[in-house]
Amino acid sequence: MGQALSFGLTQYDVEELKDYCDGRFTQSEIEGLYRRFRALDRGRKGFISSEEFSSIPELSINPLHFRMGQMFNHVNFKEFALALKASSKRASREDRLRTIFSLFDIDNDGILSPADLELMVRQLAGSSLSEEDLKIVVDRALKEANASDAGLTFDDVARALEGSELRMEVEMPVDY
Repeated sequence: MGQALSFGLTQYDVEELKDYCDGRFTQSEIEGLYRRFRALDRGRKGFISSEEFSSIPELSINPLHFRMGQMFNHVNFKEFALALKASSKRASREDRLRTIFSLFDIDNDGILSPADLELMVRQLAGSSLSEEDLKIVVDRALKEANASDAGLTFDDVARALEGSELRMEVEMPVDY
């Protein structure tokens, strides 16, 4: 497997993860992510739960932290790193779009249905929108994106967001 680095990963593990994440992370970023992952994995189970993921202080103010916790439920380190690659400063636009799409695709069926969008808009807006206003917002978004009755595909979302800036970079913990 290779010589172990001081915190549990081997050099082989790091190189494998760099390839797995399409080169979006440097070695020091992978090492920092691993230390963060181990800190979140309180029981040293080899995976983190949605509760452990949601305990990240920076997420507590994000209105989508509950959904993000669902996406990160029972993920091992490899899955954790892959899911975070869209947050790398070297992430591609498609990496970011796919992450946004996955976040909004509640039932993971490859379509952002009206029900998916209603739930996400409700989480973003909280109780500030009435049910009627919520329906108006979702219907208008679907209409402006030229969605089918089923909803939006990934290509529909990519077209709708064409030209918009997708800033998702976060500072990777390199000396955690």
